[in-house]
Amino acid sequence: MQPLIIVFEDSSWANFRPLTTSLPVYELRMGMFNTRERAQLAGELLFSHQKTGGSVKPVLLCRNFLSPLHHGSAGSANPDVLEKGKDKVPFHFWINGRSRGSIAEISALLKNDGLPVGACISDEQGLVAAKMAPEHSLKLYEQWQKWCAVKPAEYESKPATFNWEAVLTQTSDLILPALNAIWELAPNISKILENDAEFLEECAQFKRTPFGLFPSKDNSTPFWLKESNFKLSSGFSEEGNVWLAEEVQIAKSAVLDASKGPIIIDREVNIMPHCFLEGPLYIGCGSTFKAGATIYGESSFGIGNRMAGEIGESSFGDFANKQHDGFIGHAAIGSWTNLGAMTTCSDLKNNYGNVRINIGSGTVNTRQRFVGLLMGDHAKTAIGTMFNTGTCIGFSSNIFGGEMPAKHVGNFSWGGLGDSAIYEKARAVDTARIVMGRRGCELSEEVEKLFNYIF
Repeated sequence: MQPLIIVFEDSSWANFRPLTTSLPVYELRMGMFNTRERAQLAGELLFSHQKTGGSVKPVLLCRNFLSPLHHGSAGSANPDVLEKGKDKVPFHFWINGRSRGSIAEISALLKNDGLPVGACISDEQGLVAAKMAPEHSLKLYEQWQKWCAVKPAEYESKPATFNWEAVLTQTSDLILPALNAIWELAPNISKILENDAEFLEECAQFKRTPFGLFPSKDNSTPFWLKESNFKLSSGFSEEGNVWLAEEVQIAKSAVLDASKGPIIIDREVNIMPHCFLEGPLYIGCGSTFKAGATIYGESSFGIGNRMAGEIGESSFGDFANKQHDGFIGHAAIGSWTNLGAMTTCSDLKNNYGNVRINIGSGTVNTRQRFVGLLMGDHAKTAIGTMFNTGTCIGFSSNIFGGEMPAKHVGNFSWGGLGDSAIYEKARAVDTARIVMGRRGCELSEEVEKLFNYIF
């Protein structure tokens, strides 16, 4: 019998803003996959030989306003989902969305000789993983519901609302790596991509169900819903650690350097002449890297990205645009963003000190020397925009003007300065509808409700 896998988020979501303003923590891509995908792939690899007829897709627990955007996946749970068939599963396996455990590490915990039933793995931020009997899992779900019922404005003021310790008392000595905050994303991309390459050696194909993407009615089979099959390719790098999916185009003058880690290029990617790509690197399907782009390692790019200029140690969401020169480093950039020509961020202070940032709850010391731009979904910048070290830009903000923007810019800002006006919701939605339509997606009713909620 295969277990029920439950992927959840808790109050730690606030540490991953501005990206998690509009997506669950478990949808935050770390390298090639996000936690939801890794949990599902771990289950499929482990239990695919069983003729159960059931799905390995995990049950998903997220903030209520985000659950309707789970296109093509299991969606958020309710008591009936957890109750159904509880006598037919050996245990429920809970995993926090901020986990950065590899597919192999998650598989090991799912095995009978892994984490004992009734035990959990935790860190200073809270629960990371647990293996529970179904009846006890329902009690944990009740505690999670209490947290989820807290008003959004109180999420940060009551971080301990998810009282998992009331149910879980046996703590294991096992460790499942997890991130604590968004600024830890870039420093961990290297290790994460190495683990992803190990997965490709065992199972070189997978199919995505992206969060919040709804195809246009005349786009019945978009490229991002097709299965990807990878092959280890020679001839592109002396080290030979290059994985290519179908229909990848790489110009002869492009240089791929996999000496520091794997380079993984998904289906229908176009690498134009004179690009330099350094591993470890993942490029999502349908992306285009324009002529002369310089992409340093420890970077990952989502679906349909269009990139140019100099980028290093950074993560981009889906359908992000940076089509011109300018430097972006140690950054976390959301989906549907557009960086105008020569947009540049600093990722190192002049005194080489630790970077202090504000992601919405006051200034904190990241204890990191390198932190670049943090930008939420649907944000845009004008030509020549310059960002200070560790700047945070909120959801659907439009940044322009001759001055350097404030280090923290909230959601729906029109300008990005301290006294900027609010970007009118109707105008923001209209812009998003045009942008998404140009990429074969529609601004669905669910997406429009997301704009309304955040506004």
